[in-house]
Amino acid sequence: MKKGLRKLLFAFSIFVVQYGLGQNDFFFNHYLFNPTYFNPAWAGVEEQAFAAAHHRTQWAGYDATFDPEGAPTTQMLSAVVPVEGKLSGFGLTLVNDRTGPLTSIQARMAIATSFVFRQGKVFLGLMPSLNVASLDANFRPADSQPDPFIPNGDETQYRPNLHAGLVFQSKKEYFIGISVENILQPEFSFGTDAGNNVESNYNLFFSKSLRIARDFILKPTTLLRSDLNSYSLDLTGVLEYQEKMWGGLAFRRAESVSVLLGYSFLQDNKLKAGYSFDYVVQERDAKEPTSHEIYVRYNLPDLILGGRKAVKTPRFTF
Repeated sequence: MKKGLRKLLFAFSIFVVQYGLGQNDFFFNHYLFNPTYFNPAWAGVEEQAFAAAHHRTQWAGYDATFDPEGAPTTQMLSAVVPVEGKLSGFGLTLVNDRTGPLTSIQARMAIATSFVFRQGKVFLGLMPSLNVASLDANFRPADSQPDPFIPNGDETQYRPNLHAGLVFQSKKEYFIGISVENILQPEFSFGTDAGNNVESNYNLFFSKSLRIARDFILKPTTLLRSDLNSYSLDLTGVLEYQEKMWGGLAFRRAESVSVLLGYSFLQDNKLKAGYSFDYVVQERDAKEPTSHEIYVRYNLPDLILGGRKAVKTPRFTF
């Protein structure tokens, strides 16, 4: 069984590396609460269904040198449901990412399955998606010299895409995930001869829960994103009190430090709300110093596909 696990991990690593890697995709500070959007295998890890919403304003107050102006913003809606049977999880993600004149909308569907080994569980996931990119005709560079690579008029293009991931859940309560985004590297040319591919991204994820006192749990998390030429590294530590409230710090290599705060509401902490504040500490020349993010999640513990809802009585649970 141990040899089988090694073979499976090695085969998937070769699969990920062979596709090559590129620029980083959109990201959120609250990635540790919902990794499914960049690693579809995580849909199998979740033990209860939930719906979540993220909003991020990057470099708030940014004054661009083109029209339309404004800071980059990203919104994401997602839902994950456990599955009983051959599959272990299913997820849907909708993303709206706006950067100046370019708006990118993505619809991602995650499907995960799992394998049990002596050392823990391995989850595999695929996530086909549809990328929709729109270019705003009001785009005006600061220097208005003619440029053949800047298209005229509004244009929207649709392209299929694919993402894949693996997560290993150890019996020692830590998680290691590896995933690749944009496997198909869709091209958005907008009527020009210049190629504009969405490059593949490589993600390495690690998370662990450490109970350091009766009421406190420390959750260190690391996310490495790379194209094998350059990389971005997020280091996050969140301290949770009585599974009710949390606070933490994060550091993003060569960019910013962040503060994360959150609280759980309703019975069984079904509703969770979080906020993060970023402050740019490096390479500030082309950026505004602050970014803001809001995260909301609502758990649906009785929802499961292919199985029965739990019916609780004073003596038995079915």
